[in-house]
Amino acid sequence: MKKNKLQKILLISLILASLTFLSACSKKNQKTGPVPTPTPRLTEIELDQRPYISLIPRADGHELKLKIDNIPSQIRELEYEIIYTAIDKNLEIEKGMGDPIKIDQPSIERDLLLGVASCTNGCKYSYDKGVSKGTISIVFTTNNDQVATYQSPFVLQTSADIKKKGKLSIDESDSFYISAKPTNNQYFILLQNYNQDYSVFASGSGKGTVSAIHPDTFHKDNLKLISGDYHQK
Repeated sequence: MKKNKLQKILLISLILASLTFLSACSKKNQKTGPVPTPTPRLTEIELDQRPYISLIPRADGHELKLKIDNIPSQIRELEYEIIYTAIDKNLEIEKGMGDPIKIDQPSIERDLLLGVASCTNGCKYSYDKGVSKGTISIVFTTNNDQVATYQSPFVLQTSADIKKKGKLSIDESDSFYISAKPTNNQYFILLQNYNQDYSVFASGSGKGTVSAIHPDTFHKDNLKLISGDYHQK
């Protein structure tokens, strides 16, 4: 499985910086030396110009729709990667998917199957079991070869999961969670969006009652919907 693109960029930058330093030390008396391979330059997209990331579960929870909207015009390419855990024969295994995409419009969509499809003679599907959490990473490349990175954990939970726990939490340490009660059976995904808000996406209407948000520095306008954005105050 390929490594996370962000990790690649940081690792390559570190290695090349070390090689450049060693080369300079060993050849400081020479007038010329090898030209190091240029590394991608990290940049930041202004907060109010950042793309909006949606990860929407299908009604059966076996497929996710990745939507990236409001992509700035200076972005020429992006590469996404989804890493998630599944259960196979009582063992937790890591699986993933991802692709580079050339950008020629401000929005893109991809359907991401949590499993394997065999379509040689009609399609047959083998779905991954026990998928409940993962990580989404996106690298945006600009027209002048700078890169901006986004990464967030995400959780995939059913209405029954939320009712049992009494909350929808981004991680085991409860760094962000919503005390909520869904009104019908559906799947929910919680992640931190690129603009630093937290976002909940539902396979259905997203209806339910939100009774508390932690930390209380975040708020939501409509507490009759679990789905939607939770903004910083």
